[in-house]
Amino acid sequence: MENILGYIQYARKSSEAKEKQALSIADQKAECNQYALQERLYITYRLEEAKSSFKPHNRPEFDLMIELITTGKANAILTWKPDRLCRNPEEGGLLLQMLQDGKIKEIRTAAGDVYTQESDHLVLQIHFGMANQYSRNLSQNVKRALNHKAERGEYPRPAPLGYEGFGERGKRKMKPHPFEAQLIIESFQYAKSRCYSLGYICDYLYKKGLRTKRGKKVGKSHVYKILTTPTYYGYFYHKGELFKATNYEPLIPKSLFDEVQDTLRDRSKPKKYIWGHIYNGLVRCADCGCAVTTTIKRKFYKRTNRTADYTYHHCTHRKGNCFQKPVSTDELENQFIKNISQISIDEEVWQLGIKLLKEKHKHESEHNLNQLTHLDTQMRNIQDKINRLIEMRADEELTKEEFILQKEMLLKEQARIESLRTDNRTSAYSWLELTEKFLNTAFYARDVIKNGKPEEKRELIMRVGENLLLEDGKLQFSFKKPYDVLLLPEYRTNVLPR
Repeated sequence: MENILGYIQYARKSSEAKEKQALSIADQKAECNQYALQERLYITYRLEEAKSSFKPHNRPEFDLMIELITTGKANAILTWKPDRLCRNPEEGGLLLQMLQDGKIKEIRTAAGDVYTQESDHLVLQIHFGMANQYSRNLSQNVKRALNHKAERGEYPRPAPLGYEGFGERGKRKMKPHPFEAQLIIESFQYAKSRCYSLGYICDYLYKKGLRTKRGKKVGKSHVYKILTTPTYYGYFYHKGELFKATNYEPLIPKSLFDEVQDTLRDRSKPKKYIWGHIYNGLVRCADCGCAVTTTIKRKFYKRTNRTADYTYHHCTHRKGNCFQKPVSTDELENQFIKNISQISIDEEVWQLGIKLLKEKHKHESEHNLNQLTHLDTQMRNIQDKINRLIEMRADEELTKEEFILQKEMLLKEQARIESLRTDNRTSAYSWLELTEKFLNTAFYARDVIKNGKPEEKRELIMRVGENLLLEDGKLQFSFKKPYDVLLLPEYRTNVLPR
């Protein structure tokens, strides 16, 4: 191929949106084909790709083009413009060196520019340098714009799962996705319950139809990232700095996010929750803190020719050997019944409690209003502290690291108070409903734990109990607030009229 020029026709666009391109690949190919036909050029290979050339070693088709020229299968290049070939000094220098050494006989553009071994390479070098500088300026402008967006509280990246973008380009906002948002909320609720592993949540989301932006299954690492990002309660990180969002509404309260973080830090829970038994994963070993799991043993009695199953609950031994003895299901269930029966109330107290609730509702609403006023004052104080912090940073009284650290602490406190404000706004309306649910739970508790469905029993235990420990076959049962108040002897006399 020494006397015949075998051209590689190369077309490229970056992976950005189509409207940002100078010319699409199809248009580049059309102009190059027209020029090749006009000049009667012999095209041996046609290569195209949608990759950025700002950094080297990022384009497979470009690497293939260099290999074809190096092995002598082609010796010339036809492209739309020089900046289609490269926008970085390393690959630009490689092309210039190959042209200077004669490995590349010609580089032609659809505009009629021809560069050979004898031509002035300075012009081509200027084209490559201008393309590189353009990319650098563009990168700096994009970074600067993203920094300003973050400072304004606008989420500086594409909408994550659970949200969708809307609005004009450059002024886009986010809103909860009509399908994905509820699944993200459910993921946090499942994680909070301490009964479901990341693998279970992944499978659940996949069955419900949730996919990544590229249409793939949401993996465990992705779910973990979702559960640990503050984006979903209305804050986000940009370059390691925490910002409060202003262009979208949160999906979850800060309190739920904090509970999920506590759950994720607990490494002793079972890796996968299975509905093998209703009590599986609810209780912990008092010695090592590992979860108590369920084992079913099957025994065959030769004398009577029958098979019997025996269910035991024991430590998972995930932290090594543990000498706590197992307990049978009957023993454990009897202890659950005994403990939960302590908070059971009779029908007379239940009906009286409902009546008193309605009378107290007005007073509680006024209390919530006063509490909301107090929280508003706290929010203003924190905002004043943030403003003073910004002034101190502007006056160089604080280093960048000190500013970011103190600002993050204030924003997290702001998010906590904001969550309390949201709870107080709704509590005036839901207080009666929640308290009525509390009394109903106490009234029906004994019947549910004895005769309820497995799901109802499990839900009841999770609602009223916490810090459940198994020690020497005995269940240590602690009640959540406000159910613990029902254990006090004076409760039943206090709720009765005097």
